[in-house]
Amino acid sequence: MKTRIAFIVITLLAISSFAFASPAQDVFEQAQFYLETQYFGPNPVNMKEHTAKYQPMLDKACADDVANCAYEKAEPVIAQMLDDLNDGHAYYLSAAAVSQERANVSGVSASPTPRIGITHRGFCDTPTGVCEFDDAGNLKSKQIFDRLIMNVLAGTPGEKAGLKFGDRWVGYNDVLFSNATDAKAASEMLADFTKRVRAKETIIMKIVRGVAREKLDISIVGEIINTVDFPSITLRSDGIGVLLIRDWLIQGLGTKVHDLVREAINKGAKSIVIDQRNNGGGLGNERAIAQGAFLEKPDDVYRIPRYNAEQDTVIEHYENGVFTQSNPQKVELSNQKVANPALFKGPIAMLVNNNCASACEYFASSIQRAKRGPIIGEETAGVGNTNTARFGLINGGAEGFPTLRAFWADGTPLPSSVKPDIVTPNSDFNLFNTGVDQPLQKALESFGAKTSANVSSITLSALPDFTGSSVMNSVMQNVSGNLEMVQHNNTNLQ
Repeated sequence: MKTRIAFIVITLLAISSFAFASPAQDVFEQAQFYLETQYFGPNPVNMKEHTAKYQPMLDKACADDVANCAYEKAEPVIAQMLDDLNDGHAYYLSAAAVSQERANVSGVSASPTPRIGITHRGFCDTPTGVCEFDDAGNLKSKQIFDRLIMNVLAGTPGEKAGLKFGDRWVGYNDVLFSNATDAKAASEMLADFTKRVRAKETIIMKIVRGVAREKLDISIVGEIINTVDFPSITLRSDGIGVLLIRDWLIQGLGTKVHDLVREAINKGAKSIVIDQRNNGGGLGNERAIAQGAFLEKPDDVYRIPRYNAEQDTVIEHYENGVFTQSNPQKVELSNQKVANPALFKGPIAMLVNNNCASACEYFASSIQRAKRGPIIGEETAGVGNTNTARFGLINGGAEGFPTLRAFWADGTPLPSSVKPDIVTPNSDFNLFNTGVDQPLQKALESFGAKTSANVSSITLSALPDFTGSSVMNSVMQNVSGNLEMVQHNNTNLQ
C-alpha cells in the first residue's frame, strides 16, 4: 500500500509539475518540439541535442521567478536556438512581427508614424566598402557616414520628391554627415533626421546623383505611408523596361507582375530587365505565377517533405495562366488563375545580389535553367532549395524553419544559391562612389543598348483586395509550403 501511495504521490507531483510549468517554459517546449520533429533544412545537427543546449539559458533567464516566468523571457532563447542553426530559413517572429507580416501580405500596412519611404545603407573606408571587425566583434574599419539610398517605396513622399535608388545621401538642412566626428555623432544625426520626419517638418535632403555627381537639395515632409513594397516597371525611351520586384510577400503579386509586363508589351517594350536585388523572398505561389510572364512553361518544382514523401510531396506547375499544386497521385490540391496572363518573349536579364533569397532565388534558378537570359550581379543568399514553414506559438509569435526540400522533375535539387552568369562584385559600393549602377549597365549592354537613354515611368495602381483567397488562407493557416523566406528587415525604413 505504501508503495502504491508513493507512486500516486510521485505521479501527482509529475502532473502538477507539467500543469504548472511557467508560460516561458511552455512556449519554449512548444518551439523545441516543432523543431525536433519537423526541421528538414540543410543543417545536419542532431536536433534533440541542439535544442537541449538552450534549456539552461531559459533557466537562467527565469531564475528570479521560475513558476511565473513570462513568455517574453523565452523569446530571445527561442530566437537564439533558431539563429544558431545558421540557416537563412530559420528564425523567430514576435507576435508583433506576425501581425506586421499578415498586414504586408494583404497589401495594406500603414506605418505607425510618419515616414518618407526610403531604405539606405552605409559603408566603411575599405577597398570593397565592407566593414572589418576584430575577433571580439569590434569595428576595425573607418566608417563612411554618407548613406546610399537602396530603395524608394512607390507612392511615398520619397518617390513624390524624386529620390532614386542609387542616390548618395550626404546630409540634410545644414547638416553634413561627413562632419560627424565619430559613429556616435553620425548616429545622432540620423536620429535627429528621423525625429524631424516623425514630426512632419519640412526637411531639405542633400543628395549627390549619377555619374555627373549632380548636387541636389530635395524638400520632403514625412507622412503615414503604406510600407508594402509593390513592384513597378519603368519603360526607357529605347524600349527597355526595368521591372523592380523587391518583395514576394504580397498576395496577388504574381498577377500584378503579369499586369505590368502586359502593359510594357502594349507600350512597345523590346527587352526587360528584372531587378530582384535585395528581395528576401516571400510567397512561393506568387513567384511561380510571375515566372509565367517570362517562361511559357516553367519546369515543375517538386517540394518533398521530411515525412510521408510519397503522399505529401507537392508538385508546382504553371501553364497557360494557371498555377496548380498537386500530389504525386496527380490529385490537384489547389489552383490559381491569372485572368489575363502576359508572356514576354523578348530578351530579358535578371539582377540579383547576396540579399536575394528564397523565392527570389527560385525565380533566378528557373530563368537560368531555361537559359532565358543572363543573371547579373552577386551570388545569392543560399537558401534557394528549401522553404520556410510557419509554426504558430502560444504567445502569438511564430517560428519559421524548413520542412521540405525542392527538386526539379528530373530529381536534380534546386541550387541553394544562384551564381550569376555575369559577376559584378562590390556593385553597391561602386554605385555609392561613382553613381554607376554596374549590374544594370551590364544588363543594358547585353541588349546592345546605350546607357544614357531617357526614361519615362509606368506604375500601375495598387493591388486589388485578395484577402478572400482560399489558397492564401491555406498558406497562412496550414503552412502548405508556399511560404518561403519572409524575414524582412525594415528597421532601416525612414
